[in-house]
Amino acid sequence: MIRWIACVAASAALLFAAPLDASVPPPPPPPPAGLPAEYAGYSTDSLWFAYTYWVRGQTAERRQMAFEALRLPGYSDDPAAWRTELEGPSYSAISWWIPHGTLVAFEAVCPVSAGYTDPEGCLWRYRSAFFQAQEADINAIVLDTFDGAAFAAYLASRNVAPGTVTRDYRSDFGQAETVHERLDAMIVSRDIRADTCPGVRDGIDALARISLPLSPYGPPAGTPPPPPPAPPSGDTETLTIPAGYFPDMDVTITVESNGAGSMRNLMNALVGPVRACIDSQAE
Repeated sequence: MIRWIACVAASAALLFAAPLDASVPPPPPPPPAGLPAEYAGYSTDSLWFAYTYWVRGQTAERRQMAFEALRLPGYSDDPAAWRTELEGPSYSAISWWIPHGTLVAFEAVCPVSAGYTDPEGCLWRYRSAFFQAQEADINAIVLDTFDGAAFAAYLASRNVAPGTVTRDYRSDFGQAETVHERLDAMIVSRDIRADTCPGVRDGIDALARISLPLSPYGPPAGTPPPPPPAPPSGDTETLTIPAGYFPDMDVTITVESNGAGSMRNLMNALVGPVRACIDSQAE
């Protein structure tokens, strides 16, 4: 098993160079012109925003589901399967700027056929999920599937009074299957092992070579200034690193940022070799 060194560059002690509060997204577009003011007593404006915010919320839900669908269990009775032996570093960039954000995890996985005691043939694995889409693509789903008359009938059949449907109301209005299908078609998920992409292992090795003085007093003398922060964004980033340097106890280092340059450097070291491998295979 790779020896973990409690990691993060010394400059990462100044990771919080940028504020941690993510930017609030712009309001969604209003209902299209030409629609009636209401449908069977239900305000068109309220129906539109109740549905729009539900669709927006589903972007995070569907991305998380796509990511979790790639998770391998720790046990399997299928001798041809692979299983997770060790949880490695994981990263999430959660953005209020729909549908931005990404989820990443590294795991050491082993063939079930190798057994569960000192198994051989284990490899590092990378999995991720993100949207290949812009906010306009999400708004287009709402525009294409909005049906005020059908939505009003849907609510009436469930005895939902018009007065209870405000902008704070959320409903799929019976459109969940259609919306999920369109959202899922825009999600890119990756499942890559080091046997097909050595960059998966290279990223882990690069991270393991970085050391962090575990001092509450800040960076030691001579520490260089942190890198410039990334351009402002709505991403709240969290990098979680299991520190196997302490074999007799569970230790996890959590690094949080909102566009700090040190986080960008860490992620370039960890994920950069994987990206290079993906790009080379796409050529």
